[in-house]
Amino acid sequence: MIPRPLVAPVRAVTLDLDFTLWDLTGVLQHAEAVCQGLLEQRYPAVAERYDIAGLRDLRASIVQAQPGLAHDVTALRRAALRKAGEDAGYHGEVLNRLVDEAFEVFLDARHAVRVYDDAIPLLQALQGHVRVGALTNGNAEVSRLGLGDYFDFSLSAVELGAAKPSHLVFETATNRAGVPAAEIVHVGDDVHSDVTGAARHGMQAVWLNRDGAPWPSDAEPVPHHEVASLAELQGMLLGLVGVTR
Repeated sequence: MIPRPLVAPVRAVTLDLDFTLWDLTGVLQHAEAVCQGLLEQRYPAVAERYDIAGLRDLRASIVQAQPGLAHDVTALRRAALRKAGEDAGYHGEVLNRLVDEAFEVFLDARHAVRVYDDAIPLLQALQGHVRVGALTNGNAEVSRLGLGDYFDFSLSAVELGAAKPSHLVFETATNRAGVPAAEIVHVGDDVHSDVTGAARHGMQAVWLNRDGAPWPSDAEPVPHHEVASLAELQGMLLGLVGVTR
């Protein structure tokens, strides 16, 4: 672990979403159950052939056959629903409707998250002072949670065709922010995808370590700052925003 204090100027802040701005514990499992309920009611032939675990196995087999889908969780889930529908005998417009309906109920339920108490105060404090971006490897949409107005841009692995810690993600974020990488603070809970990826790109990386976990033994030691909450980070950033060297 290489501690690195945050330094001015900070002209942009990018944030991971799941487990950074909100708690995702149990949410995906709930969303999959909601999706399964729709299949049981509307497309019983699929539900009889594939339960929740069966659909997970199907997604895994699709990734093995098409590794390029691993980063695109939306395309992957839709591909699995389509394959399940085909296996159950659905085709044509009925199959298209099955995929659209099942994925939409999953996506709605996937956004039934609990936003952390320290997330909105941070976003409010940053708004209008720095460029704020969202970087996610998932398919969460800040607009679905009513948080879109706090962000100047949002990037996902689905959109980019690459996932953190890929250099492409952080390079694109830097271009969207319109400031040098060294003047961007990136915040995330995942050491491998967020902290390592941002540090390698020259950003000021912040590890949001809410649980006080040790630095993973399999993670590359990179310069970064560690905080236990977004409230702690908020105080640090307010002392740096607008400050020049």
